[in-house]
Amino acid sequence: MKTTWNIIHKETSKLTNENNIKSLRINDHVVYNQIAIANELNSYFLNIAESISNQRINEKEEEEASPLQNLLKYFNQPFTDVSWPYISAKEINKIIDSLKDKNCSGYDEISTKIKKINKSFIISPLINICNKMLAQGFYPERYEILIN
Repeated sequence: MKTTWNIIHKETSKLTNENNIKSLRINDHVVYNQIAIANELNSYFLNIAESISNQRINEKEEEEASPLQNLLKYFNQPFTDVSWPYISAKEINKIIDSLKDKNCSGYDEISTKIKKINKSFIISPLINICNKMLAQGFYPERYEILIN
């Protein structure tokens, strides 16, 4: 934590008035007045979100409503089937062994120490779950959280 604050202090202490914008081109005119520059930048940043939003709305109106229609429009050839090799006990065993021994738990509230002690009991259900996810292409939300 101290290191983080040292980095923040180091970086923020570098800020000086030398970084002021000296001039800005507005409608093909170079403006040197700091108040005019500030007002123009404020106006730009206040309106940019609405401008981008309006642009996205216009783009969406041009697109088809269905994502499937968009896929078919841009991909004329059929997709190849994806096949996954099944997960083996050896792979699960290797993954569990590679976990660091910790008493603290993760999102599943089970410590890695407990997982390692009980791996002979959990390998079979894990293989079943992993292989079903690969076969069906469905991943529970909790697993997506763990990946990210």
